[in-house]
This record gives sequence, structure tokens and C-alpha cells, in this order.
Amino acid sequence: MGVKLKDLVPGKEVTLKDLSGKLIAVDAFNWIYQFLTTIRLSNGSYLTDSEGNITSHLNGLFYRSMNLLAENITPWFVFDGTAPKFKKPTNIERHKAKEEAKVRAKNAVTEEERVMYLRRTTEINDYIISSAKELLVAMGIPILQAPAEGEAQAARLNSDGLVYGVASQDYDTLLFGANRFIRNLNVTNKRKIIRKGITSIVLPEIIESKAYEATLGINREQLVLIAMLIGTDYNTGVMGIGPKKALSIVKKESKAEILKKYAFGSEHATEEIFDYFMNPNVIEIRDKPALRGINRDTLIDFLCNRHSFEAARINAYLDKMNKTEGSLFDYG
Repeated sequence: MGVKLKDLVPGKEVTLKDLSGKLIAVDAFNWIYQFLTTIRLSNGSYLTDSEGNITSHLNGLFYRSMNLLAENITPWFVFDGTAPKFKKPTNIERHKAKEEAKVRAKNAVTEEERVMYLRRTTEINDYIISSAKELLVAMGIPILQAPAEGEAQAARLNSDGLVYGVASQDYDTLLFGANRFIRNLNVTNKRKIIRKGITSIVLPEIIESKAYEATLGINREQLVLIAMLIGTDYNTGVMGIGPKKALSIVKKESKAEILKKYAFGSEHATEEIFDYFMNPNVIEIRDKPALRGINRDTLIDFLCNRHSFEAARINAYLDKMNKTEGSLFDYG
């Protein structure tokens, strides 16, 4: 879900050509959750293989990643580890919301209503994670297991200069110290708005830390305070305070005054949450990943033999991608 900073932090639209030749860290869970929510049958069910295993995420990961590679953009997927203790209340609330959505879907009066609630039941389990990793490895795409929050680890890769930017939809990426945050990294330039039942046209958007610092006149510490005032995954925020009011507060009051004065809606010490945003649990990575070619036989076996993707379609798609000029990988 992330913190709601969209109306406060400026961004700049770019094209995929602007990102050509770049290595980009991807918030893996963020993308997988998108695919599980949007790639479904008309009745709201997931795509599945012949054994009933979910394949919606595999479909999304395969086609989006292949198209990014064809655009000479290399994704480096970073997976979540153990969530910090501050996130437990949020995860509990999310689980309750999903259980409620299951009940509402079962009792829905119309098919449209049932499908809407089914999409709200999306969860990521061990199978989803392991199968996603196996697919990416077969595609020659680098993966990284974070000890805690994937977006925090991805942000560190960026701040350490190992990647050009971090692809995610969540503004928490900036709170964790990313210098360049990329939203809407979608090769089709289309995004489904499930609640409205429409598809909108969107371009990739880059938000740079230097840009918000210059535009808003604040630093990263103040941005974290703004986020905590309006609510994050670790605290509910202060009632009656939105982004604009929070911005005014951090410009007038010191960090010490703010942390002492306001009730941030958390059972944990506010100083501890602030410190976690500034110094999250990550591992130090010194080098960029070694890039490998696609193992075509392994990929075909994984997708077609084990997960019921149509072999003729996948082979034709790989042949087409193999002829793409400027590709970073050998698809032969």
C-alpha cells in the first residue's frame, strides 16, 4: 500500500527509450501483487495450470520482463524478507480485509460485485514466491533476497549506485533513501483501474530525491516525518493531518518537537519507526549482478510442461524476441 505522497512529490514522465541500457531494481512483491490482482479470468478467477496452481503472476512476470529486456532495460528483482515488527498491525488489518472480501464475494448479488471482491482477496504465499524466483532464474534475470523490506533493499542498491533507479508503485521507496524512484514501468503504457472498470494510459514516471528536495524545500528526514504524520505501513498517522498540513509542520517544527508532540498511531516508539526508515534492515551488496542468457530449454519446461503455457505461443514469442535488436541477452 505504501504512504500517500503522490499529490506532494513531483514526478517527470519518461519513455522506455529514456531507460534503455539501465539496470533497474524492481520491488518484486509490488509487481507480483499487481499481476495477481489484474491478470484474471472474466469471472474473477486466477489463471491456473492443469494442476490448479496459480499462474497469473508467472504470465505477468514473463511478458513484462521479456518486453523490458527487448527495450534494453534490465530488471533486478528484489524480494521481501521478514517484515519489521512495526508492520504487524497493518498486516493483521490487511488479512482481516481479505477475509471480509471473501465473505462479500460469496454473498455478492451480481457477478460484477463478486469479481470486484475476489480481486481484493489477493495474497502472496510461498508457492507464488518460489515459482516467481524459478521463472526469473530461467530467464537469466537477477534476483536478490532482502532480509526485510524489499523496497528498502532496492533503495539501498540505488543509493549505493548499483542501479539506475527503483521500480515500484510505493512512495516508501523514497523514505528508504532511493535517489530515483520509477512508477508505472509498464511496457504497454496501460493500467487497469479495477474499481472504475476502465483502462487508463500511463507513462513511466521518475521521481528524484533532488527534485522533491528542491521543489518542497525539505530533506529526506523531513519527508519521513511527513509520511509518519499522514500514515505509513508502520503507523496510522495523526488524525486531521494530510500531506499539505504535514509539509507545513515539518518546516516550522524540529524533528525532536514533532516526534514528542504528536500521537502517530503506533504501539511502538515513534523514534524507533523514524530510525527504521532512515536505517532499514538491508544487506550490503558490493557488485552488480552477473547477467546470464536465457536457458531456453529450462524456460520451456517450466512454463509449458510444468505450468501449462501454450508451447507454440511461447516458442514463437521467444523467436520473435531473439530477433530484437539491442537486446542484452542471447535468446538462442
